[in-house]
Amino acid sequence: MTRSVYSNILLFAFDVAVAAGSVFLAKYIQRFLPGISLPDELLWAKAGIYSTAGIVCFYFQDLYNWRYWKRTSELTSSILLGGGLALIALALIYYIIPTVGLERDVLLGALLLTLTAAFIIRAGYLKFRFSNRRGTRVVVLGDGDNAKFLFREIRSGGYPVIFEGYIGRNNWDLASRRLGDVSELHRIIKEVEPDLLVVAPDGWRGTLPIDDLLHIKLTSCDVIDSPSFYEEMTGRILVEEIRPSSIIFTRGFLSSPIQDAVKRGFDIFFALLGMVLTLPIMLITAIAIRLDSPGPVFYLQRRVGKDGKDFKLIKFRSMRQDAEKQGPQWASQNDPRVTRVGRVIRKLRIDELPQFINVLKNDMSFVGPRPERRYFVDQLEKVIPYYALRLHAKPGITGWAQINYSYGDTIEDAREKLKYELYYMKHHSLWLDLVIIFQTVKVALKGRGSQ
Repeated sequence: MTRSVYSNILLFAFDVAVAAGSVFLAKYIQRFLPGISLPDELLWAKAGIYSTAGIVCFYFQDLYNWRYWKRTSELTSSILLGGGLALIALALIYYIIPTVGLERDVLLGALLLTLTAAFIIRAGYLKFRFSNRRGTRVVVLGDGDNAKFLFREIRSGGYPVIFEGYIGRNNWDLASRRLGDVSELHRIIKEVEPDLLVVAPDGWRGTLPIDDLLHIKLTSCDVIDSPSFYEEMTGRILVEEIRPSSIIFTRGFLSSPIQDAVKRGFDIFFALLGMVLTLPIMLITAIAIRLDSPGPVFYLQRRVGKDGKDFKLIKFRSMRQDAEKQGPQWASQNDPRVTRVGRVIRKLRIDELPQFINVLKNDMSFVGPRPERRYFVDQLEKVIPYYALRLHAKPGITGWAQINYSYGDTIEDAREKLKYELYYMKHHSLWLDLVIIFQTVKVALKGRGSQ
C-alpha cells in the first residue's frame, strides 16, 4: 500500500480515540456545570455509537483523503459539514433508540472537542506534508526524459517528496538543480545526505556505477529504480517502463490456492450482502426503467473475463434500446443515448448492482479490473503495451482504477487505468479489497467519475 494509505489509517485511529475520549471528557466537565450530573452505565456504548457516526460522516466528507483538503478553507468547511452530518445522524439514532442518546450538553461538548481536535491534527498534517522541508529527500540519478517525467508526475501529484536535485552529464532544464556528474556520485551523496537515491537513467543504463550504488545502498541511503519509486508514491505501475523481468521475478501478481479460496468466500459474502441491502433500490430502479422508456429492464452485454473468456455482464439498462445501432462505442460525457432514469442510475452506479449475480456465478470478483468488451480489448491490445496482462485477473464490479481515476473514453484513459489495475494485481490482498469497497461506497454516493 502507498504511504498515503498508511497515513490515513493513522488518522482514522486518531479520530476514533479522540471521538471516544471527547464523550468521557464532556461527561467529566458536566460535573462542574450547574444542574445534576448522573452516572451513566451505558457511557462506553454511547461513546462507541458517537464515534462510529462521527467517523462515518468524516469519511464521506473526504476527511481521510488529503487530496480533497489541501487548503485550510477546504479543511474547515469539510470538518464543519462532517460535524453537521454527524449531528443529524446521531439525532436519528437517538430518536429510534432513545436509550443510547447522550445528554444535550454532553453531546454538544463532545462534538466541539472532536471537531477542534480534528482540525488541529489535520492542519498540522497539512503544514507538515506541504512544508518546504518536510517529506522524503530525494536525489535522482539521471538527466533525461525519465528524470523529467518523474519530476513532473511527482510534483504535480503533491506527494511528500523534496527533490534535492539530479546527477547527470547534461545541464538540462529539469526544474531542479544539477548536483554534478555521475563520477561525483559519492561526493554528492555524502554532502546532500538524501533519504533516497532514485536511479532514472535514459541512454546510459549499461554504464551505471554498480559498485558505487551498492556501496551507497549499504552505507548511506536507500537506492531504488524510478519505476519502483513511482509505484510506491502514486499507487500505480509505470506501464511505459514495464519489462518482462519485472513481472517474472517479482513476488507480486501470484496467489496461492488458499488465497483464492478465501477471496472467493469474500466475494460470495459481499455479493449476497449487497443483494440483500440493495434489493429495495433495485426494485424501484426496475420499475422506473420500465416506466421511463421502452425496452427490457436488464441489459446483457458480452465482456472479456479472466484468461480472455467471454461472459454475459448483467446491468440495468441505462440507454435507449437502439443505443448501439452504429456499432460499439464508449460512453461519453452527457451521452445523448442515456435515458432520464439512466442518467441518475449511472451517476450513482446503481446500474452496476445486478452484477452481484455475475459474482455469484463466478464470472466476476467483487474487486478487480473492470471487464471490457471484446471489440475494445482487441483495439487496446494493439496500442497499449502489456494491456493483455489485466486479463489474467478475474474482473470486478469495482477496482483500484475505479476509485482513483475518473471514467475514461479514450486510449490514453485506458492506459492510465491500466497503471492502477496492474498495481492492484501486483499488491492484491483482502485488506486492499476492503479499502476499495469502502472507497467505492463513498465514490458512488458522491457521484464521482461516472458518465
